[in-house]
Amino acid sequence: MRQALSNISVIDLSANAPGPFASAALADLGAKVTRIVNPAGPPTYAGAEDDPLLGSRGGPDDPLARGKETLALDLKSPEGRNRLLEMVPRVDVLLSEMRPGKLEALGLGWDSLAERNPGLILCEITGYGREGPMAARAGHDLNYLAMSGVLSLIRDEAGKPVPPQNLIADYAAGGCLAVVGILASLLERGVGGRGRHLTVSMTDGVRYLAGDISATSLVSGHSEDSWRGTLGGSMPTYGCYRTADGQWMAVAALEPKFIADLAVALDWPGLIGLMSRKADWPLAREGLARRFAERGRREWEMVFESRDACVTPVRTLDDAKRDGLPDLAEALGGGPRPNRGGTGT
Repeated sequence: MRQALSNISVIDLSANAPGPFASAALADLGAKVTRIVNPAGPPTYAGAEDDPLLGSRGGPDDPLARGKETLALDLKSPEGRNRLLEMVPRVDVLLSEMRPGKLEALGLGWDSLAERNPGLILCEITGYGREGPMAARAGHDLNYLAMSGVLSLIRDEAGKPVPPQNLIADYAAGGCLAVVGILASLLERGVGGRGRHLTVSMTDGVRYLAGDISATSLVSGHSEDSWRGTLGGSMPTYGCYRTADGQWMAVAALEPKFIADLAVALDWPGLIGLMSRKADWPLAREGLARRFAERGRREWEMVFESRDACVTPVRTLDDAKRDGLPDLAEALGGGPRPNRGGTGT
């Protein structure tokens, strides 16, 4: 799996999250990736100097630079553009996050690129697609979630929509779907020999990820409130509870057998009856909160280690550090990641 794309070369012009994530995934599968960086420096985000995530984005310490070579080119200069165009005939994939029309304005549009390399796969990751009234608008993960309708499903207890970091639109709808499109295009090229111009819309991508929920609302007439009543956290046995030490346990007991096991673990047989009547759910929630608050997280971990109740600790990133960070090959079952050293120069 780690060498699956060893004969594939990629140029990544992007600097934010979805493009670098996509090219990092391709590098994990063996592709040779060259990221193009601006000699003037990485992008800046207001007030984010002390944010370790945004502060590193596009720079030498960017975690998404792993396994890639780095080349500084000013694409606004004729010299930089010419250097890139010289590389295009030897490249399989070119990734971009520029707004629609920006590549064309630089003389790097699809027609120009395909003329030099008919087998090239150009993947443009956009916020709102290439066409339509929103196509040229600026945006970030939260905007795409909001426009897709999915942010409306992610709310706090007061009903306020909550930003879920930038995992959904940037990484899942942008980066992951870009990888899917690129891999499919490589397969298609192997049959017909021609490249392809892909456009990934993160807004449409989020809607795709929420396809079953949307279909239920549109086709069956169920409102989104009915979704928030279960998997959105309104079901008492599908939520998070604070422990005595101020940490949290995640409870995801949806099926009766798991609720029964949870009741045994908590020594609370009455939970089963409360969960069988929706009118009693508030009592179930209060009881769960009270019981989980009686012990620390580690104690609860020990209680549920031997039980099949769908209850797990809410681990922090610091907790997870000891497991290391998997790459895509590991996530797909490809074994431990080899030591590839630095990010390249």
